Amino acid sequence: MSGNPVHATDSYWQAMTRDEVLELIKNTPEGEITDLRKKDFRGQDMSGVDFSGADLFYTHMRGVNLAGANFSNTNLDLAIMLEANLEGANFDHAVLNNTGLDGANLKNANLSNTILVAKMNRANLNGATLVNAMAGANMQNQSMGMIRTQLDYANLQEANLEGADFSYCTLRFGKLQNANLRGVDFTWCDLSKVDFTGADLTGANLTDAKLSGTIFKNIKGKDTLTGLDNARDFNNAVFD
Repeated sequence: MSGNPVHATDSYWQAMTRDEVLELIKNTPEGEITDLRKKDFRGQDMSGVDFSGADLFYTHMRGVNLAGANFSNTNLDLAIMLEANLEGANFDHAVLNNTGLDGANLKNANLSNTILVAKMNRANLNGATLVNAMAGANMQNQSMGMIRTQLDYANLQEANLEGADFSYCTLRFGKLQNANLRGVDFTWCDLSKVDFTGADLTGANLTDAKLSGTIFKNIKGKDTLTGLDNARDFNNAVFD
């Protein structure tokens, strides 16, 4: 799931400075959507910019400083945000389909109520909020291969995922110590080597989840877990 055309070159995107972006946002008529599709923010400091409601389809933001930016209600389909600094950014109700976030810093970011089918391997989501995030794979139109949220090696320590849908995701080697995972749907999720030490898993669904070497030490809500007996490689999981 690369999310980017194989033959795209730098000339494919239109470079914009911070001042140009702020001017465009300012001059967008009320009720209209700010068009930032296929723009290039690389080399710019976009921290704190209010992108709320904008269309950022396939915009190039790799490595860009976007700390504290507001992406609420934005379209970020196919956006390239690898290794970007998104600490404290707000994505409430944003749409991130096939978005590239590998290695991004999302510490303390708000991704609540997002549609989130993204590539987020090695991302730092320490303390992030993903309440009611819809990160589960859409099983319709999947004949060409599974498009799913990828969070392998991601840091989700002390994150809040309450009520989120993470079905069919991959979270291999993920760090979820002390996370709030109440009611999270992990159906068919690959949780191999995930560390859930100290996490609250009250009411979480582990039906058909893969638990190879998964650590469940000092967790809350073990007796309320759904589907634990039907999880794959259950015998290889580590409990107290």
